[in-house]
Amino acid sequence: MVQTKKDPVLAVLSLSGGNDGLNCVIPRNNGHYRDARPTLAVPEDQIIPITDELGLHPTMGPLKKYWDEGKLAVFVGIGYPTPSYSHFRSMDIWHTCEPEAIGTEGWLGRATSRWIPTPRMF
Repeated sequence: MVQTKKDPVLAVLSLSGGNDGLNCVIPRNNGHYRDARPTLAVPEDQIIPITDELGLHPTMGPLKKYWDEGKLAVFVGIGYPTPSYSHFRSMDIWHTCEPEAIGTEGWLGRATSRWIPTPRMF
């Protein structure tokens, strides 16, 4: 069998509404999590540990394999200073990474243009 090198893949999971991030990637050793969510907190024995501090919701179990293989990264606590508390403005900022101005280009497009030096069709 011939092996070929494949281009790396970046998958961005953007859940634009209703996702409970703290119940997807759970702060296992943070008492505030359980105090603030007496009826919503995932029971400790159901959390899938990925670090000493973080765990996955049981329904996200299939992702653990990718974490163990070093193929999954999780970014928590991402935000920006002085949030506007407007869902619509927050989505603009998330898509463009421009908290101070109205952006015209997405952050992912800017990032990939650095990885792909010449334009190519997909």
